[in-house]
Amino acid sequence: MMKEYRYHPEIEGLKVNEDGSEVIWNENPVKIKVRDKGSERHAHRFFYFKNKQIGLAKLVLECWKGVTPDPQLMPKHIDEDHNNYHYSNLMWGPKGGNKKFSPKLSMTQTAEILEKLKGGQSGNSLAKEYGVTRTAIYQLRNKNK
Repeated sequence: MMKEYRYHPEIEGLKVNEDGSEVIWNENPVKIKVRDKGSERHAHRFFYFKNKQIGLAKLVLECWKGVTPDPQLMPKHIDEDHNNYHYSNLMWGPKGGNKKFSPKLSMTQTAEILEKLKGGQSGNSLAKEYGVTRTAIYQLRNKNK
């Protein structure tokens, strides 16, 4: 069975197959590295391109689903299997959070809170409304200034 490749939307000549097992630049294979630190279950796969480290999950997502609509988003493994780099198992998601310590606020709630803060609603009342601490509301506000 022939593997299907997609070209990167911004880096000319760079392409990757659907599961990230092969990366090719100008028809030459690129060596994928694995970060030694941490467990193999959470091994970080990446490569260097023009002296810049690029994560394999990010590359697969950019080639198969497009560049992130928001620079704050990062690649996430849908099934939590960090060895599964197939494009169907990857999505753009917020930084941080996992099943054990999932974020308390969704992206929609975050946007709502920021709008309410702009409208003059107090951090205290928002914290009570959304079931989080005042500190979480103020950190959110400060992060998005």
